[in-house]
Amino acid sequence: MKEKKTGSSRLALSLQRQEELLGYLFILPFAIGFVLFQLAPLLSSILISLTDLSFISNLSAVKFVGLDNFVTMFGDERFLSALWKTLYYALLFVPGSVGAGLVFALLINAKFFFRGPIRVAIFLPYVSNLVAIAVVWAMLLDYKDGPINSLLRSMGVEEPPLWLLGVDTVIPTVVMIVVWQSIGFFMVVFLAALQNVPSELYEAAVIDGAGSWKKFWSITMPLISPTTFLLSITAIISAFQNFGPIQVLTKGGPGNASTTLSMNIYQESFVQYRFGYSTAQAIILFLIILLITVIQWRGQKKWVTYS
Repeated sequence: MKEKKTGSSRLALSLQRQEELLGYLFILPFAIGFVLFQLAPLLSSILISLTDLSFISNLSAVKFVGLDNFVTMFGDERFLSALWKTLYYALLFVPGSVGAGLVFALLINAKFFFRGPIRVAIFLPYVSNLVAIAVVWAMLLDYKDGPINSLLRSMGVEEPPLWLLGVDTVIPTVVMIVVWQSIGFFMVVFLAALQNVPSELYEAAVIDGAGSWKKFWSITMPLISPTTFLLSITAIISAFQNFGPIQVLTKGGPGNASTTLSMNIYQESFVQYRFGYSTAQAIILFLIILLITVIQWRGQKKWVTYS
């Protein structure tokens, strides 16, 4: 009997080890990809940020400078200006994109004629090419001959906005375009959340005499708060990784008026060829996004409802 039990336990142990090995084999491709494309670049970026690596220096001449790049950074007016413009961009983009997405989702969630085609039309800019969108908006917002300013002049506005050409208007204009492009994504995600809210709750609220505003704040907002939290994090990350729209629409201009942190990192890397210094700025950008995400994650307990 003991031999049979021993044999059975050995067989069970062997099967367990085979299952464990099979599990490791399944996660091996992901682990290799994570090490090669995420962990290794992160570690190499940290290492480069501690050196004076540049385009004109040989690898043998690269010097370890410690935290000098980070110390220099916080005395660099160009970096501080780019950091402020990035925060300004984020302060406009995050509430704009999340708020507009929610408003359109609430409107589209109602039943009306042509709801399907309108939903597709709103989502279409999100899957459109950014360069094509930039060309169209540049034509629409042209200061002299653009149809928008022409319309404003016909309405009696003598000095229409400079839009992408104005120092004070360029970032709000870029944010407006990016929000317009991204509304479709936020709308679709919010729409899925709205359609998962039980209709019985609204019916019970009507019986209790609750109006539309009361139903929205007491039922809709709490039940879609996990989605709002997710989209807020997504919007913040997108706001700080704003190189694409800035590069296509303004290239950081006029002057440096729209040079955000991601744009400044690009210019330090591929215009000034100061790879060590630009990588240090990228590390700071990563830490800012990480810090804001952690703060949001800690603060979600106060306003996100999961039940």
